[in-house]
Amino acid sequence: LVYTFQLKRTFRLSNGQRVTARNFANGLNRALNRRMSSPAQPFIEDIAGAQAVIAGRSQRASGIRALGTYTLQLRMTRRSPDLLARLAMPFFAATQNLPINPEGVRAPVHSAGPYYIREWTQNRRVILERNRFYRGPIRGNVNRIEIDIGLPLETIKLNIDRGTTDMGDLPPAAHAELGRRYGVKRQSPGRYFANPAPTILYLGMNHERRLFGAPSGGRHSTAGNVRLKQAVNFAIDRQAMLTQRGAFAGVTNDQYMPPTMRGFRNVAIYPRRPNLSRARSLASGQTRGGDGVFYCSNRAPSPATCQIAQANLRNIGLNMDIKLFPRATQFELTGRRGEPFDLTLEGWHMDYFDPYDFIFLVDGTTIRPANNVNFSYFNSAAFNRKITRAKTLVGVPRYRAFSALDHDLVRNGAPLATYSSPNDRHYMSARVGCYHYHPVFTFDYSALCLTR
Repeated sequence: LVYTFQLKRTFRLSNGQRVTARNFANGLNRALNRRMSSPAQPFIEDIAGAQAVIAGRSQRASGIRALGTYTLQLRMTRRSPDLLARLAMPFFAATQNLPINPEGVRAPVHSAGPYYIREWTQNRRVILERNRFYRGPIRGNVNRIEIDIGLPLETIKLNIDRGTTDMGDLPPAAHAELGRRYGVKRQSPGRYFANPAPTILYLGMNHERRLFGAPSGGRHSTAGNVRLKQAVNFAIDRQAMLTQRGAFAGVTNDQYMPPTMRGFRNVAIYPRRPNLSRARSLASGQTRGGDGVFYCSNRAPSPATCQIAQANLRNIGLNMDIKLFPRATQFELTGRRGEPFDLTLEGWHMDYFDPYDFIFLVDGTTIRPANNVNFSYFNSAAFNRKITRAKTLVGVPRYRAFSALDHDLVRNGAPLATYSSPNDRHYMSARVGCYHYHPVFTFDYSALCLTR
């Protein structure tokens, strides 16, 4: 229950200050602070005293202690076998003592890593520059990385073609032509790459609304309208929804863990193509009027994917009213408890390498007023107990337990309708080399180099 870390004394922030235990302690307490309303909170709420900070009763968690300059101690409320993996997430990197500002602090934001944030214009631009004090094992190859935010996908593609941008997101229709022209690679050398992503794409069914939840629509700790949720899983066209993402998009998947997650075992509980006879049988008498609200992102390929799901669900008597939002807005709204949606098109990319990082999407014990990632608001007492038990295990028994729990949830709880595990596809300009794919964080900025 107690973790004690002895810090190396050779690391410095990009402003020249030495990295101390206080840098980590301040960062952890800042993430927990109620005014930050940070999505990092669920990952460290099992530290002693964390709940008091989240609730606003304290400024610092009692279980986070800087003992001297270079010793950090964390005291936990329960066994947490995945703690080390969680602490490796970017949320918990060493930083200077930053103010509490949920809108984001002003640049520069100093880092102990190879790069730091030199400039930041919200929703427009980020500039990373080399940390000249960094002496760690990962040395960046370029001095400066400029990230433009919000450009149309077609513009990004043209800029990469011209060499004025080095990489970025692409329109779905571009992938087939790029694969033909450059071939599809996994690592350098090359210009077009596709790697299986540690990701699931899914429909989240809101259990705090009457359609998919308990009959009264209240916040009951039950598995909800299971037959209708199973009907949704039989009704959707997973292959058609995946196809909207273009060529080399990935694989269909009906489970809550991706194939790249240790413990994944494909049992194909639901079909790639709709089984309408089975879906209609399950939905019969369960549709509760059939009307619902469907939240979707307004950026391709989400609108077309939502339209496919909408058409599929009409076949079982559900009339879903699609509402489009910028992705960041959708994420904020669906994470707010009480938001009036019944269905949401979502995706989840691995935060850290552990199966609980996917199963916690349906862990009812994590639900809070805002910043939820349990977008289905699934809160089954029976499944919560099973999840809690699996979380205490280590090694092979842990992976086996979560694998079995994955199948149990998909078959008997069905709070989500997963339709795909996509590929991460990256297109580089002609001058970029040294592409290295990372199994959690996709590609590594520090590995990129310029070949001309």
